[in-house]
Amino acid sequence: MNKTLIVSILVGGIWGSSSSSLIQPVAAETLPAVQPAAEKINSAKLQLLDAGAEPRRELKFRPAANTKQTMTMTMGMSMEMMMGESPLPKTPIPKVVMKIDLAVGKIEPSGDINYTFSYGEIKAIGDRDIPPEMLAAMQKSLKNLIGMTGNVVISSTGQVKSQNLVLPKTMDPLMRQTLTQLNKSMEQLSARLPSEQVGLGAKWQTTNSLQMSGIQLNQSSTYEIVEINDRGMTIKTKINQSSPQQDLAIPGAPKEVKARINSLTANGEGRYVVLFDSLLPIAGQLSTTTNSNMSIQNNSQESPTNVTSKVGVDLNITGK
Repeated sequence: MNKTLIVSILVGGIWGSSSSSLIQPVAAETLPAVQPAAEKINSAKLQLLDAGAEPRRELKFRPAANTKQTMTMTMGMSMEMMMGESPLPKTPIPKVVMKIDLAVGKIEPSGDINYTFSYGEIKAIGDRDIPPEMLAAMQKSLKNLIGMTGNVVISSTGQVKSQNLVLPKTMDPLMRQTLTQLNKSMEQLSARLPSEQVGLGAKWQTTNSLQMSGIQLNQSSTYEIVEINDRGMTIKTKINQSSPQQDLAIPGAPKEVKARINSLTANGEGRYVVLFDSLLPIAGQLSTTTNSNMSIQNNSQESPTNVTSKVGVDLNITGK
């Protein structure tokens, strides 16, 4: 089976799912016309595991209306693949640096926060192992994201209630799906907070089922307060994902191509610094690793090709 086809399927499917807790580096074509892509968010279930030490307090996000925030994310990715018993050559992947500008709008009497976000400077960074033509093509595509905007309504405890991202009408189906996942991943940028009063050492867990890049996933995230004061806190987090066996539909792939996920697990660890008068972390790191096994069949006459992959993603955040 053609290697390019295998890689495109994995990037289109597994990359989207492995980055469900992150902002994904994506490439958009030219944007001659736009249309809104709005959705309601299915909220994760939250369970308090340990209230932590005294003194305890109620945790709330309380940004002032008309305040602004900028966050810079640097994302690196690695991928290892095997077709059957044969490893595929490693392909170096450029890092992506992305700036997100956030502006708080109306604060509702209920405490719900309306804000808008937009993508500012975005660039791909490569070393001497990155082919210049790959870096140039990626940089050209990423530039088309600059200026794209979205609107979000979030509760004072970090629950995303609705969000909207403007997408081009003529966008490629695979790109549209990827950008929709990017929109969903905005939910992960603000930590979901428990309603109970908590203190240093408090732990809580969120669990939910979600669909990322066409893959049905079960996800759990555990949070622990490792530092806290009147201004904010430092949170340590662990993320786990798993997927049942399922067929995978790849937008843009030929009809004769059939893909099936045999197994998929993802694990990640991170640490964030959160201020109560801000919505985005001012500092943080997150590393995730996704292991998957897939069967890919190019037509009904041939035997499926077994493909295993290991995808690593490292994210660093700075904000102000």
